Amino acid sequence: MRNALLLLLSITFVVIIRPVLSCATDFGWNEVGVRTGFPVSSRLGHFSQHEVFAVYGLPWNWLNISGWSMIPHINTSLGVLTDRNETGIIASVGATMVLNKHKSGVSTELGINANLLDRRNFGNVDFGSILQFGEFAGISYRFNNRLKIGYRIQHMSNGRILYPNHTPNPGLDLHLAAISFVF
Repeated sequence: MRNALLLLLSITFVVIIRPVLSCATDFGWNEVGVRTGFPVSSRLGHFSQHEVFAVYGLPWNWLNISGWSMIPHINTSLGVLTDRNETGIIASVGATMVLNKHKSGVSTELGINANLLDRRNFGNVDFGSILQFGEFAGISYRFNNRLKIGYRIQHMSNGRILYPNHTPNPGLDLHLAAISFVF
């Protein structure tokens, strides 16, 4: 009985669950858009972020028979980070893993990125360095006309990865809304 159950689970894995590595159809630059956001809380002040972004699809993805796929992307952005009357430039590059179901329109994403600020101080908030690390999670919907809308929550901080423990590390959490065009 145990061997039969093990065989059934193995067949289920091979036929239904087993991902298949394949060439991605969205290889190359495949999306451009704009994002804007506001802070999760006002503990640091009244920050907002506004940016343009572009997505580069990598040449592979993981599919399974049920239609779910995991697709890696490189994401880039350039924008402004503001706190009331002070504005600075923020640029980022990172990796994103997108999970979606074929032809559903809905996708989720998880990612990490490196952010570069043009300065570390915004008013009385000291981010500790101009190099910041970030992670995010989001959800989006792609319409049939190639228009896409999305939401993400992201965290940015220096993580004290390259800096001593006495370096300030306040971190910044933002809600971001996006609208983009998919090629």
